[in-house]
Amino acid sequence: MKNILIVDDEKTLLASLQDGFNDHAGDFSIVTAENGAKATVFLKSTPIDLVVTDIRMPVMDGFELLAYMSKHHPDIPTIVMTAHGSTPDIENKLKYFSVSHCIQKPFELEDLASAIMIELKLAAPGQTQGLTLSDFMQLVVSEERTCTLSVEFGDEKGTLYFNQGELLDAETGRLQGNDAVYHMASWSHAKIDIAQHCARSEKKVKGTLTELLTTERGHQQDEQKKPPLSAAAANPVARTREPDPPATIQLSTQEKESHRNPAIIKEGKMATTREILSELAKMQSIEAVCLVARDGFLLDSIARSGIDKEMIGAIASSGFGASDSMGRQLDKGAMQISMIEFDKGPVLLAPIGSDAFLVIVADKEANLGMIRLKLKKHSNELALAAAI
Repeated sequence: MKNILIVDDEKTLLASLQDGFNDHAGDFSIVTAENGAKATVFLKSTPIDLVVTDIRMPVMDGFELLAYMSKHHPDIPTIVMTAHGSTPDIENKLKYFSVSHCIQKPFELEDLASAIMIELKLAAPGQTQGLTLSDFMQLVVSEERTCTLSVEFGDEKGTLYFNQGELLDAETGRLQGNDAVYHMASWSHAKIDIAQHCARSEKKVKGTLTELLTTERGHQQDEQKKPPLSAAAANPVARTREPDPPATIQLSTQEKESHRNPAIIKEGKMATTREILSELAKMQSIEAVCLVARDGFLLDSIARSGIDKEMIGAIASSGFGASDSMGRQLDKGAMQISMIEFDKGPVLLAPIGSDAFLVIVADKEANLGMIRLKLKKHSNELALAAAI
């Protein structure tokens, strides 16, 4: 059982969080402190896996607590809560500490729960539960983390270096850079230790993690199509390979056609839109997942029987356009995710590339934090698969 220390001088907030997190009793337990000074007592006497702290508190505020933790407990990740917004003064102070998330008050309980679950996955050493190494790396990228991953898979060991979500370098055995990433991408449930710093400053990996994993997936499928090797040729030797230069890639007829029709599979190159939508639809309480062009045309979808998918696309396009326009007019930039909550459940809209968006129709029992996490994880992959 993981122990989460929540530090805030608002007793009503602490009480509501304790009650609200009863549904997560199987994932973590909560201990609370009313200021930083009381939090240090818990940190000295109780094994703590994550700290969630307010900034402005009496006796010992959040910054003083973070300074104390940086000296005495540097490996414990921290989530900061603040009701005062992300001001330049707060940002300048927080950059000196290993703060993983900064959550604005007031917040939804499930938003905090989702952030906690992400931190527990990222910070926990040992074998990751339910995540392959490639999934874990994509989670690091989506969360824009700065860290070093030390990985073990059987008798092999490797290291991956990330700076603000960008993969800078990788090494395993005699392999380094792209070759090391290609080799480690096939490792499934590896043992992972995470250090909250990056020991590299120079980028030696060519391309983004998504591009590298997509290239490796294509090579793996190509290898599966080859005839079996003879006994002499089957001796395992570390493979080295530079990524194929884009100018020399030859597209099949089906792949060329897929650039015109996003619903068509790109054989041997990446996951299909159908595979990615199926992964999203596996989440509990999801009624429909639809990939829709901005003009309302339905590109692909998975839905429960009895749901009019074409109607979802047509109706959602107007809601997406209104949300996107509102964000730009309010000078909030491009839309990331928009959620509309109804009596029977929410509808989430997320842009995919520049010409389409994803619609997720859920019931009221849906885990919104997990849906947002899945959207972050799969949106870039879906855009590549659909060539949007």
